[in-house]
Amino acid sequence: MQCQQCEENQFTKAGHDRVGRQLYCCSACGRRQTPRSASAFRGYRFPDDVIALAVRWYLRFRLPYADIVELLAERGVHVDPSSVFDWVQRFTPLYKDAARPHRHRVGTCWAVDETYIRLAGHWVYAYRAIDEHGQVIDVYLSETRDTAAATAFFEQAIARTDVRPQRVTTDKAAAYPPALRAVVPEAEHNTGKAEQQAIERDHQHLKRAHAEYAGVPATWVCAGRVQRARLRAQPAGRLLPSGRTNR
Repeated sequence: MQCQQCEENQFTKAGHDRVGRQLYCCSACGRRQTPRSASAFRGYRFPDDVIALAVRWYLRFRLPYADIVELLAERGVHVDPSSVFDWVQRFTPLYKDAARPHRHRVGTCWAVDETYIRLAGHWVYAYRAIDEHGQVIDVYLSETRDTAAATAFFEQAIARTDVRPQRVTTDKAAAYPPALRAVVPEAEHNTGKAEQQAIERDHQHLKRAHAEYAGVPATWVCAGRVQRARLRAQPAGRLLPSGRTNR
């Protein structure tokens, strides 16, 4: 344990707090704290691992709050759905940051498509791409569905990932060939319904998530599938940011 004020690690016991947790006093500066003071979950009544598990279930399996409450109750933890909602709103950004380093390097075979969705009260086109691993490469929102929007999407995706695709699969929309010639003329361009099945299925995850993640910022929703993919293989304790581990 490290002091949150002077970063020393010498402590003496100093009684208990209101809920019975052991307090420690820093020998250097006199600050009192509990082992949970350095946790991202400080200030919450429920244990760290309960909160972490509830948020993980919500992000990974897209469960309703009521189902998460039921699963926790089966394990002897009784919590209100509104508490789970608060946890999700508070800790989703931390899970996103902690999961980012576990991404695969972006592949060179991209499947690109756009879908029409309603976000923040406005209808927009969401240009999206996935690679051969099934992970979302990038998202670009546009009010128009034209060559300029497609070009901007490819430029943004390449700038953010530092990867130039070798093969790009799209539908037969007229906007894509000129955009590809302008941005990645060396890439092989394939079209057809069969080739687009993967990205079309990915759109279904997006549209379902749009209904489930009401109140969550649009960029989180559009990239939600890759967030769940990162969480799939990671134990809950490992997904907390450095210095914010379970007690």
